[in-house]
Amino acid sequence: MSKLKPLTVGGVAACASSLDGGRSPKGLSFASAAIVAMLGVASSAVAQSGSSSGMEVFESFSIVGQGESRANNSLNLEALEIALPGALPEKLVDKIPGVNVVSRDPFGFYEFGNDIRVRAFSIANLGVTLDGVPVGTSDPRYGSPIGRLVSGPNLTTIKVSQGAGDVTTPAYQALGGSLQYSMKDPESEQGAFFSVAVGSFDHISLFGRYELGEIAPGLTGYISGSHFEFAPRGLEGLGKGLARRYEGKFKYVFPSDKIVATYALTYNDRDDYDTAGLSWDEWQDAEAGNYRGTGFGYREFTPFEFPGIGTFNYGDLSDQGRNLGPPAYIDPSVDAGAGTNAQYFNLWRNGRMDTLHRMSFDFDFDDGKSLSVIPYYQDKNNYGLFGRDRSYAEHQIRQAYMNDPSRTDIWSQLWYNTDGEPVNEFGEVVEEFASSGTGSRDPSASHAIVAPGTPAYSDGAEFVSGVPGRTGRDENFGGHRYGLTASYTWETDNNKLIVGGWYEFDKHGTERPNYNLSGGGSPTGDFLYDQFNFLNYTRYIDQDVTQFWVQNTFTMLEGDLDIVVGTKAIELNRDARGFLSIGEWLRNEETNRSTTYDDYFLPQFGVRYSLNDNTELFFNFSENMATPNSGTITTAGDTFNPDILAPEYSDNIDIGIRGNLGSGSYTVQAYYIQYTDRILSSAVPVDSANAGAAGNSVYQNVGGVDSWGFEASGDFQTGIEGLKFTGSIALQETTFQEDLLESVVFIESGDPIPTPGVGQRVAATDDPLAFEIYDDISGNDLGNTPFLTANFDAIYTKGPMRYTFGGKFFDDVHVNTLNTQPVDSYTVFDASISYTGKPDTVLDGWKVSLNVSNLFDQYFWLARSYNDEDGQVLADRGRNFVFKVDTSF
Repeated sequence: MSKLKPLTVGGVAACASSLDGGRSPKGLSFASAAIVAMLGVASSAVAQSGSSSGMEVFESFSIVGQGESRANNSLNLEALEIALPGALPEKLVDKIPGVNVVSRDPFGFYEFGNDIRVRAFSIANLGVTLDGVPVGTSDPRYGSPIGRLVSGPNLTTIKVSQGAGDVTTPAYQALGGSLQYSMKDPESEQGAFFSVAVGSFDHISLFGRYELGEIAPGLTGYISGSHFEFAPRGLEGLGKGLARRYEGKFKYVFPSDKIVATYALTYNDRDDYDTAGLSWDEWQDAEAGNYRGTGFGYREFTPFEFPGIGTFNYGDLSDQGRNLGPPAYIDPSVDAGAGTNAQYFNLWRNGRMDTLHRMSFDFDFDDGKSLSVIPYYQDKNNYGLFGRDRSYAEHQIRQAYMNDPSRTDIWSQLWYNTDGEPVNEFGEVVEEFASSGTGSRDPSASHAIVAPGTPAYSDGAEFVSGVPGRTGRDENFGGHRYGLTASYTWETDNNKLIVGGWYEFDKHGTERPNYNLSGGGSPTGDFLYDQFNFLNYTRYIDQDVTQFWVQNTFTMLEGDLDIVVGTKAIELNRDARGFLSIGEWLRNEETNRSTTYDDYFLPQFGVRYSLNDNTELFFNFSENMATPNSGTITTAGDTFNPDILAPEYSDNIDIGIRGNLGSGSYTVQAYYIQYTDRILSSAVPVDSANAGAAGNSVYQNVGGVDSWGFEASGDFQTGIEGLKFTGSIALQETTFQEDLLESVVFIESGDPIPTPGVGQRVAATDDPLAFEIYDDISGNDLGNTPFLTANFDAIYTKGPMRYTFGGKFFDDVHVNTLNTQPVDSYTVFDASISYTGKPDTVLDGWKVSLNVSNLFDQYFWLARSYNDEDGQVLADRGRNFVFKVDTSF
C-alpha cells in the first residue's frame, strides 16, 4: 500500500543493533569509518526502469523495508554470494545490524556453540521460519536450527525483523523479532550449478543443484545436494565435522494461474564434535603464565607431563589457546576407565538426522482475496555420545540395587559369596552396596559388580568385572512434529485484512543408556550393546500449540499513511513422563507432569508515514509472550510444579526513519524493550542424587531486563564507478532490573547472620533463622551483549573482477552476571577477490573466488558461555582461507 520509492540496500538492507556491558573506547576509529560510509553522500545513480511505482530501482540492489511499520532488515542474493563459503545460514545474519553471532568455528557449524542474539534476545526467543514453515524452536537438542534445513546456495533472501515479528509469525517462544529464510524457486529452463570450496582447517564444501526445467506444463523443479567437512579445533588429523544435505523443490502453477502449489523436501545428516573452553579464571591464569598453578601459560598440557591437574583441564593451549579441543590423550598410567581415558574425544560426538516435508497452496480468489495454506511434517533422529568413567557407572549401579535389589533393568550384578555375603573384587566381605563414590575408585572398599553368570565367590572363583573399564553413553533423542499454517487476506484500496492461524503437534523423547565398551572398556572401544549398564535418564514430551491472529492495515492520505492494528492468541499444552531425573531412576519411579500456557490477547500497533517519495517514518509497539521451553517441565525436584513458572513477556517499541539517498538507502531507528518474568536455570547441587545428569536444572522466574538502543545503517554507490559501501552501527544498553535469589541459608539460634560473598547481599525473611542470599545484579549488563557494534564493507567491481574488504567491531562484554569477568573488545577484518568468466568465452559460466576471514590473523577471545559467577571463554580460530570454484550451465 505504500507508495514510497522502493528502499534499496545492496548486501544488508536496513539496520539494527545491540549493546550491553562494555564502555570501551577502543575501536571507535573503525566505528567512525562505518558512520562515514553510512552517512556519506552518494552519487552516480545507476537507474533502470521497471518499478511499478514509477520510482528508480538501482541496479544490483535489493528492495528493503518498504511499507513496514517496524524495524526490518534483509540480506539479498549478492550478500549471500560474498559470504564465507561453507558458512551456515545462522552465521550469515551476522552482517545485519543489531544481530550478533558468536560461534566456536568460522562456519557456525557447532550448533551448541552458536550464540545468536538480536537486540536483547537470543535466537531461542525469536520466530524463525523457512518459506513460512516455523522451525518450532532453534534449540540444538530438541529443535531445528535453520542450518539443518536449508543450504546457503539455495537461499535468496534472509529477512530480519529486529523488534518484533508481525502477529502472523507462527512462534510460541518469540519475545523479540523474527528471522525469515526464503528458498529460491525452480527455474523454467534446465540447467545446473556446481561449486567446490577448499580451505583452512581441512575444509571442503561441495554443492550441486540441477534445474529440471519445465517438467510438464506449469510444473518446474530442482534437486540439490551438498557435502561439508572440516577439522574442529584440537582434532586436526583425528576427527572431522561432517554434514550432508539433500533438497528438492517443485512448483506447479495451475492452468487458471489462480492456484500455485509447491512441495519441498530436505534431508539432513550431520555429525560434529563437542568443543572445549577455559573458565575465565583459567584464562586469566594462562595469560599470566600460570595455568592451573603449573607455572606455564600457553603451551600443551598433557597428563604425562602434568599429572593431577584434572581430567577436563588437559589440552593444547599453544598458539594462545587456538588449538584447545576435547581431551585427546590416552594415559597408560591409570585405569582404562579413569582420568583422561574416560573422556577421550571419540565419544564427544553428536549426530542429527532430519527430514522435513512441506507444501504450500496459494489461492487467488480475485477482488483482492487470497488464501495461503502451508502443511508440513518433520522427522528427527539424533544421537549424542559421551564417555563415562568406571567409578561413575559402578556407583549408579550400586545405588540402583540398593533402592530396589529386585530390579531387572541392569545387565551387571552385585557379587556375593556362597554364604550370601557381599564381597569386593578380592572376595573379601564388605558392606552391602558399599561404594567409593564417583570420580575415584577403591575396589577393596566397594561391593563388587560382576558380569551375569559369574558364580558366587568361593576359594578360587574368578572375578569377571561387570564394568571392566570406560563406559559410554549413547543417547538417542528425537521425534516428529507436524503442523499447518493458514492465512486469509482481503485487500481493498484502503484496507488489508489478514486472518489466520497455526497448529503444531510436537513429540520428542530422550533416552540415555550407558554401555560397556569393547577391549575391556578401552578408551577407543566400540559400544557393546549387549552389555547394557543402565538407562537412568528418560524424557518423553508431547506438546501441541495453537495460535490465531488477526491484523488490519488501514491506508489513508492517498497511501502516505498506514495504520496497522493486530493481535494474536497462543495456547500451548505440554505433557512429560519418564525418569526426569536420576533420583527417580534410582527409585525406579517414573514421573508424569502436565502444564498449559496461554494468552489470548497479545496486541501489536504500528504506523508508517511517507514524508515524500524517498522517505518514510515508522513506529511499532508489540506485546509478546514466550512459553517456557520444554526443559522446564523436566526440572529436577520431586515436588516441582511446572505451573509455578510464568511465561516470559516483553513489550517492544520501535521508532525510526528509512529512505533513499542518491543511489543508496539508509535506516535510522531506536527502540526500547521491557522484558519481564525472565526464566533462569540453576544447576543441581553437587551433593544431589541428580548430580552429573546433564540437563537436570531447577528453573525459576527471576525478574526483568530492560533494553534500549539506537541503530543506523546505509548502503551507497559512490562517485567511483563500481565502488559501493555498506555500513552499520548499533548501540544497546541491556540491564537487569532485579537481584537474583541465589540461595536460602538457615542458621541456629544465636548464630551470626550469614556473610555474603563477593557481589552478593543478604536479606532477612519472615523466619528469623532464614536468610536469603542474592546476587547483586540489579543494574548489571546482560552477558555477551556488547554496547557497541559496527560493520563496514566496501565492494568494488571492475569488469569480471570483484573485490571486497570489510570488518566488524565488537565491544567488550562480560561472561558473568556479576559483571566481574570482562572479555576485551576486538576488531576483525575480512576480504575476498573473485573473477567471473566473460560471456561468450571459454570461461562463460565459471567463477573463482578467494575469501579470507580474520585477514590480519588477529588474536582475540570470545565468550563461550556465561552464568552467575564464572563464565567460559574461547580463543578465535585464526586466519581462514577458502578457495572456491563455481560453474553453471
